Amino acid sequence: MYTNLSTEKQRSQEVASHIKELIRDEKLKPGEKLPNELELCALFSVSRPTIREAVKALVSQGIIEIRRGKGTFVSQEPGVAEDPLGLDFITTPNLRLTLIEARLIIEPGAARLAAQKADDNDIAKIAASIKAMEGVVYQHKVEIHTELEFHRSIAEATRNPVIMRIVPIIMESIVKTYRDAPRTSEDHRQAFEEHKVIYEAIAARDPERSYDAMQRHLEASYRRTLARSASAAGTESRSG
Repeated sequence: MYTNLSTEKQRSQEVASHIKELIRDEKLKPGEKLPNELELCALFSVSRPTIREAVKALVSQGIIEIRRGKGTFVSQEPGVAEDPLGLDFITTPNLRLTLIEARLIIEPGAARLAAQKADDNDIAKIAASIKAMEGVVYQHKVEIHTELEFHRSIAEATRNPVIMRIVPIIMESIVKTYRDAPRTSEDHRQAFEEHKVIYEAIAARDPERSYDAMQRHLEASYRRTLARSASAAGTESRSG
């Protein structure tokens, strides 16, 4: 019995590995539907329990997802879990500040790399984010999604697959922590001016100026976040 169970587990792992290879080789693309259970059994010459175990393992790894009533699909970002860094379980009083500290290590270098590798399409995407950000600022709105898209666009322009995954994860975490330090329209205006300088440096293909501009922006963002956090703490203290 032990041998049979072990063999079944090995087979499911082999099937999971084969499906991963299909995804890596782009024979199965993000968002694409997988063959149904019986088709997979025939494709890999294994039993239905083996297929189910393989699918279960791939779902737990964020590689595929099951949509009830529709079937099994390749995840849009295979292998990236909803909270891959476990930030939901970090109890640091102000996670937003620690995120900016991490960004100060990663994003200036990403901006430098983007200035070196960006093509015209990449520059156009970053420019589109700047245009959208400008609209938010001049309408005196308060929302951060256009700014986050700007940073994602820079990550994509690096052509570095690790940076292209890490930066969006951090951006999503910022959305989750936004309520801890809500921004003002003036914050947006200042950030827009800083983002514009970053864009101009990258568009000029100037790596060092891009690095410096991103670093200055994130340092200013840290100071703004710190000030907002202090202000919010003071308000809570007075109301208490």
